[in-house]
Amino acid sequence: PQRDRLWQAGQQVTQTFQTRSRTPLFAGKHTLTATAQDFVDHPILFTWAINEKLLRIAEHYFRLPVAYDGPSFYYSLGDGTHRGPRRWHRDKEDWKMLKVAVYFTDVDQNGGPFECVNPPVNQHLVNSKDQPYRVFQHAEAATLLPPELTQPSGSAKTPESPEPPESPEHWYKSCTGTAGTVVFCDTSRYFHRGRPPVNQDRSAIFYSYFSRRPKHPFFCGRSPLTPSQIQQLSQDIPSHLHPCITWPQQLPALARLIPKNRVRV
Repeated sequence: PQRDRLWQAGQQVTQTFQTRSRTPLFAGKHTLTATAQDFVDHPILFTWAINEKLLRIAEHYFRLPVAYDGPSFYYSLGDGTHRGPRRWHRDKEDWKMLKVAVYFTDVDQNGGPFECVNPPVNQHLVNSKDQPYRVFQHAEAATLLPPELTQPSGSAKTPESPEPPESPEHWYKSCTGTAGTVVFCDTSRYFHRGRPPVNQDRSAIFYSYFSRRPKHPFFCGRSPLTPSQIQQLSQDIPSHLHPCITWPQQLPALARLIPKNRVRV
């Protein structure tokens, strides 16, 4: 629902980011993020993800009441650098999460696709270190994997085919797609990254969902929007959906001490 409004707003913000990224103020930045004012100016960017279809998908996955953590809009410059969320990592907010990404630009292998490791590789990475939330550079992650996890299935050598076929995605999935592509992923359970875009910029918005009693409330609620701005943007949301927005108010007092977002990309 309202996908046309979301698309129009996303394209407008993308054009704004294109202009911003060329100014001296953003020199040396590899990623630009939407501000609270950007969301206030384009309310659909916040409210689009509070719809029955997406919330029911998330609720069916969690088997628990859903909390909506808001949007993050990223404009990634095509500089090829491996920094911030361009490295392999897992999110810390909850035991399970659901992120829904929408591309506003065409994304091929050089366009910064969202990538996620496959289940056997993920299990190996989670169990291989004492720090389950460790961040890996791409080359480092590959060195931690045994050969049986890095070789494509069916790649055994035969007389007719002395060399196994090459596949850049045999231990992870690269989610390429045209503008308008939507990607679903559990970013808490699985190592993932944004592949560094090369020679072209990527524009995408990410929506986050988890349970209303998350594992680490400290890492939740990191939207740039203030509570009053969220209340303003939510005024037209049906009342029965408000609990997915006001979930922090239901937490114990200490858990409600969520600091202002200081995460930088």
